[in-house]
Amino acid sequence: MEAELLLYCITAIVSALGVKEVWSIWKTKITLKHQKKLKLETTKDQITSQVIDELKTRIRDLENKIDSLLKLNKECAIKLARLEERLTLSAKKNATRKKTKPPIPKTTK
Repeated sequence: MEAELLLYCITAIVSALGVKEVWSIWKTKITLKHQKKLKLETTKDQITSQVIDELKTRIRDLENKIDSLLKLNKECAIKLARLEERLTLSAKKNATRKKTKPPIPKTTK
């Protein structure tokens, strides 16, 4: 019953407006849907390209930071090695200069 009613409505609309008019309305509706879909796709593409660009810049920044930290690590390792060398030299000098304590005199009572 519903299918017959729908068929009657469609034939009534087509006969009232004409086939050409119905086709132009249908075509306009299809083009609008297509334009919305294209706009949505371009918006998604723009958003993804922006996100990709942001991520690229963040990666570059992180690479630069890693490089600077590696340089700083090398500098710290060099300073530590120098400090250890000075410490060992100082310890050697102190070991050779070490004075022996004078003997404690015995007191008699």
